[in-house]
Amino acid sequence: MLSPLDWFLILAYLAFTLGAGLWVSRRASASLVSYFAADRSLPWWWVGTSMVATTFASDTPLVIAGVVATKGISGNWFWWSWAIGHVGVAVFFSPLWRRLGVVTDAELLERRYGRGPGTFLRGFKAVYSSLVVNLIVLGWVFRAMGKIADPFLRWEEALPAPAWAAVQAAWPGWLLIGSLNETLTIVALVLFIGLYSSAGGLRGVILTDLFQFAIAMAGSVLFAWLAVGRVGGLSGLTEKLRSIYGEAGAGEILSFFPPAEAGAQMLLIYLFVVWWAQHHADGGGYIAQRLVAAASPRDARRGMLWFTWANYVLRPWPWILVGLVGLVLFPRGMEAPAGSLAARIVADREAAYALLMREMLPAGLLGLALAGLLSAFMSTVDTHFNWGTSYLINDIYARFVRPGAGRREVILASRAAVLAMTLGSLAVAARIGSIEWAWKFNVSMGAGLGLPVLLRWLWWRANAWTEVAGMAAAGLTTAALHWAGAAPSFPVLLTAQVTAGAAAMLAATYLTRPVPLEVLRLFYRDARPPGAWGPARGRGEAGTPLLPLAAEWALLSVAVFAGMFLAGSLLVGTPGEAGMWGGLLALALLGAALLGKRGLSSNRDL
Repeated sequence: MLSPLDWFLILAYLAFTLGAGLWVSRRASASLVSYFAADRSLPWWWVGTSMVATTFASDTPLVIAGVVATKGISGNWFWWSWAIGHVGVAVFFSPLWRRLGVVTDAELLERRYGRGPGTFLRGFKAVYSSLVVNLIVLGWVFRAMGKIADPFLRWEEALPAPAWAAVQAAWPGWLLIGSLNETLTIVALVLFIGLYSSAGGLRGVILTDLFQFAIAMAGSVLFAWLAVGRVGGLSGLTEKLRSIYGEAGAGEILSFFPPAEAGAQMLLIYLFVVWWAQHHADGGGYIAQRLVAAASPRDARRGMLWFTWANYVLRPWPWILVGLVGLVLFPRGMEAPAGSLAARIVADREAAYALLMREMLPAGLLGLALAGLLSAFMSTVDTHFNWGTSYLINDIYARFVRPGAGRREVILASRAAVLAMTLGSLAVAARIGSIEWAWKFNVSMGAGLGLPVLLRWLWWRANAWTEVAGMAAAGLTTAALHWAGAAPSFPVLLTAQVTAGAAAMLAATYLTRPVPLEVLRLFYRDARPPGAWGPARGRGEAGTPLLPLAAEWALLSVAVFAGMFLAGSLLVGTPGEAGMWGGLLALALLGAALLGKRGLSSNRDL
C-alpha cells in the first residue's frame, strides 16, 4: 500500500497539473487557434517534448515490458519500425504542416482537394479520427492505467463497507474497465484530466506535458536501476538469463533482431511496409497538431527530430530492462500458487511492470515512480482530449453546424466537447482486453491510407478518391481474410491490406478527375512540397528535388537505429557491439551534416 509520503508526492503533482491548466485558461480562450494551436508560437523543444510525453503513455511501459517477456527484445520491431516514418515526417513534411497554417489534418483535406470531395473527406476524417481512432487509443490507455493502479489503490478498503456494497450494486456492467476497483480509479483520474485540459487548451496541455515527461522519465529510470540491482546489476542480469534459458535462449531474448529462420520475413515487412502503412504516415493526428503549433517551420522540423531521437533512443530502455528482470525473477512457464504475485505475472506479463514496482520500491520512491506513470497517463489523455475535440469543433461544428459562430461560443463548445469525449472514451475502454491487440488493430484499420497520405504531399495527381479507395480496399481485404478462416499473422495481414489498397488507390486516381488546377496552385504556393508538382508550379519555377531529401532521410534513419542499438549494447551487449553501433552513428550524423552544409538538406528556406 502507499505510504503518506507517497500520497503527498502524488497529490502535489496533481495540484500542480490542475494549476497549470487554470493558469493559461484565459490565454487559451482568445480564439480557436489559441485553444487548439497555441497561437502557433511554441519553440521546438516544447513541440518535441510534448510529442514524446504524449507517446509515453501508461500503456507503453506495460506493453514493452510484456513484449520483451514473451518475445524478447526484438519483439519491439513492431513499433521500432515507426522510427523510419517519423524521420521521414521530420525531413519531408513537418515544415509543410507549419506553412499551411491549418488547425487539424482534416482541414488540410479541403485545402488539398478543394470543395466537394475534399469537403466530404474533411467531415469523414474528422468523425473517424475523433470518434473511432481517438477513442480506441484512449480505451487502451485507460485499460493500461487500470492495471497500474489496481495494486496500489483499493476502493473496497478505502470506502465504508455499506458504501462499497452500494457502488457494486449500482455500477453498470457495460462501464467496467477491468475490475470495479480499476474502473473507479480511472473514472476519477479521467474526470480530473477533463477538467484541466478543457480549461487550458493546447498550451495548457503542452505546459503540463513538459513537467510530466520529466517526472515520467525520472520514475522509469529510477525503477529500472533498482530492478536491475535486485538481480545483480547489468552483468548479473545477462548471466542469470543465460543460466535460466541457456546460451541460445538468452541470446534470442537479448538479440535486437528476430531469429533468422523465422523472423527474416517479418523484419523485412517491418522495415519496408509497417512504418508507412498507417493513416498518419505523413505525421497527421496529434503530431500534426504539435507541428502546426510550432513558432516556425524550422521549429517544427527540429521538434520532430528531437521527438524521434528521444522516443526511440532514450525512452524505451528502462522498460526493456524491467521486462528482462521479470524474466529472471519469474521465468517463463514457472508454476506458482493461484493468486500469488508470481502467478499473476506469469499469467499477464503486461501487468508485471506495476506489480514489480509495488514489490521493489520503498516509500517515497514508490510515490515518485507512480507519479511518473500518472504523468505518462495524463500527458496522453489530455492530448487526445484536446486533439479529438479539435476535429469536432474546427471541422464539424465551426465548418458545418455553426459556421458563423463567435469566439465565445466556439470556446464554450470546445470545453463541453472535451467533457463529452471523456464519457465516450470510458465506454470504449470497457470493451478492450489486450493492449497489444488494440495497438495492432488501430494500425490495421488505417493500413490502406499509408500511400495516399504520402502521395497527397508528393504527387499532384492524387485526389480525394485516392484516399477513399485505399482505405475501403484495405478494410474489405481485412474482412475477407477473417471471413475465410483464421486470420494470418499481423505482418502478413498488413502486407495484404496495403497491396489491395495500393491497387485500388491507383485505379481510383486514374479513373477520376484530377483536382482543379487553381486548387493545386494555391496548395503548392502555401506548402511548397517536394515531388511531382509540375502543373501546379509557376512557369519556370524550380521544384524541391527529392533525391537529397531521400539521402538525408536514409542517413538520419540509420542514425536513430544506431543510437538505439548503441544504448542497448551498453546495457545488455558487448563493448564490440557498442563500438560498431557508435561508429555507424557517427558516420550517419556526419553524412547528414554534410548534406546540410552543402545546402542539400530538407529545408533550404528555413
